[in-house]
Amino acid sequence: MMEADTVQEVGLDVIECGDAEAALDYLSKPAAANEVCLVVTDVQMPGMKGVELAQHIAEHFPWIHLIITSGWHASLGQRPPKAEFLPKPWPIARLAQIVKKAQAEC
Repeated sequence: MMEADTVQEVGLDVIECGDAEAALDYLSKPAAANEVCLVVTDVQMPGMKGVELAQHIAEHFPWIHLIITSGWHASLGQRPPKAEFLPKPWPIARLAQIVKKAQAEC
């Protein structure tokens, strides 16, 4: 996944989850939630959509930075106020910029 590669190049460890439920399961582990600095999600995912995932994370893990990406701007819905929206196709440099900003604030 290109997003994961870019995030790793910036210097963060990456945990890839197959869907929103897997991400929430991972974050439900106390040690994991405290280690996670950033979540990158797509709007269109199987099961729970990316915006719903971002809303849940913003409510329960407010220190985690969020990036929501999509090629379908109309499907974005109501994202959490602190979540960055990165429309597809996006330049790798823009993702790297957002990731570096999140890393500096972690």
